[in-house]
Amino acid sequence: MHLHSKYFAALLGGLLLTVVLALAGGLSHADSTEFDITQMTKIGITELAPGNYVIRGKESEAQLDILQNDRVVATVPCQWVRLDKKPQQSEVDSTGNRVTEVKFEGRLEAAKVG
Repeated sequence: MHLHSKYFAALLGGLLLTVVLALAGGLSHADSTEFDITQMTKIGITELAPGNYVIRGKESEAQLDILQNDRVVATVPCQWVRLDKKPQQSEVDSTGNRVTEVKFEGRLEAAKVG
């Protein structure tokens, strides 16, 4: 009987660890969206030349990574703000030639860029 208790405890411990790791992974969900620019554009203090880029962000981090050709070319600070509704598609909002906000498809949080 004692052997069954140890087996049950080990099984329960493994299951609990799996659940905790799965939940922790869900808390740092990453989103990304592609965007093309046709003229010099600023995001944060970084100037981007015309081209194709990917913006990637994690809800648990106050920053966005800007990638080009699968390489991080800039990391900019951001502030996550709650939206009234989930956008149907990802959007990169700008004023003039400056990125101001990034909304990710299906997410209730958007990244505001200073």
